[in-house]
Amino acid sequence: MIQTREPGATWSGNHRYAAEKVLLPSDLDELAEVVASTPSLRVQATRHTFNDIADADAALVSLERLPVRIEIDGDRVRVEGLVTFAELAPVLEAEGRALHNLGSLPHISVVGATATGTHGSGLRNGNLSSALRAVEIMDAAGGIRRFEAGEPLFPAAALSLGALGVVAAVELRTEPTYAVTQEAFTGVAWEDIVGDVERVFGGARSVSVFTTWGEPAHDLVWAKSDDGDLSWVEALGGRPVGDDIHLGRIRTVDNTTPRGTAGPWHTRLPHFRADALPSDGDEIQSEYFVPLASAREALAAVRDLASTIDPHLLVTELRTVAADELWLSPAYRRDVMAIHFTWRNDTDGVLSVLPAIEEALAPFEARPHWGKAFTMPGERIRSTLPHVEDFLAAAREADPRGVFRNDYLRRTLGL
Repeated sequence: MIQTREPGATWSGNHRYAAEKVLLPSDLDELAEVVASTPSLRVQATRHTFNDIADADAALVSLERLPVRIEIDGDRVRVEGLVTFAELAPVLEAEGRALHNLGSLPHISVVGATATGTHGSGLRNGNLSSALRAVEIMDAAGGIRRFEAGEPLFPAAALSLGALGVVAAVELRTEPTYAVTQEAFTGVAWEDIVGDVERVFGGARSVSVFTTWGEPAHDLVWAKSDDGDLSWVEALGGRPVGDDIHLGRIRTVDNTTPRGTAGPWHTRLPHFRADALPSDGDEIQSEYFVPLASAREALAAVRDLASTIDPHLLVTELRTVAADELWLSPAYRRDVMAIHFTWRNDTDGVLSVLPAIEEALAPFEARPHWGKAFTMPGERIRSTLPHVEDFLAAAREADPRGVFRNDYLRRTLGL
């Protein structure tokens, strides 16, 4: 008998799952049984989403009881089961290996993050999905299909939104381990940030800028360097903030990663420590990606809405992501500026302000983060994705019964 539990809600509680139950198979045979016997199915991972992307009419399935395997082979690591980046990173470090980047929270799952195009920051760093070299997906027939980088359908499988089936395992590219020194600075003028975006965001391996858009904007530059040189921030007037770091209206309390000293990549690239709660989840997140070449104009368009945004905003984080070749990626074939909003946990208030932001960013062909709150019409999203029809064909071929389709995929992709 396959175990079950209640679906509950997303991390912030802003979406309560409509599915009747979560199925908990203990091996791949039971997972295949679940797929074959359930008319509508989606995967629930670590629930760090802010919409209905992982919801279904009938049931959800979790990999939390499946065996976990991490196997390092040369410059690749194979990850099977529900493994988080916080669990994977120390295993890699022990073998002298590393990933090219990490998100601000290491608590998210590898399969969930890569399936939605989640990312860290860095002018030369692709999103977390861009590290994939192979993906193993259980399709609607209950069989495992392996997609290798370079194969025709790999750009669909590597960032699939769960539309092709259940991601059972992934292989990621690794590199030799490296150290990172990070520091957060205040005092950098907004005009210096937007006046030379490539200088600021290309100044270190990973750079984030926090703002509340107003006057003063309360801007914070958080830079993470693999060569230890952060003098360029001080040359722009930046002053280290010390221990008492505020991210806009969020005051962190002993949960951020160490600043001011060098340490292993996985202890510095995330903003939040793996052994601490990054937040109580009392927030809603949105994020939009615009071409880096249009960043200055796009940021000006959002700042014109400062008074509209302000009552609902906790903080905005600006990051950059390098271009990739994944069909549904927000960075498909274009380096992008990611404009991320952390909102007060007020669904009605957030939904009231998102259309204005999306309209302001429409001239820049903005794409949303698939796992966060947005109201953009599907037609507009699809118009920015040159290979969307190829993706839809791949999804229909992998899932002719429509097992893995849901309201979210119908609304956004027309699937």
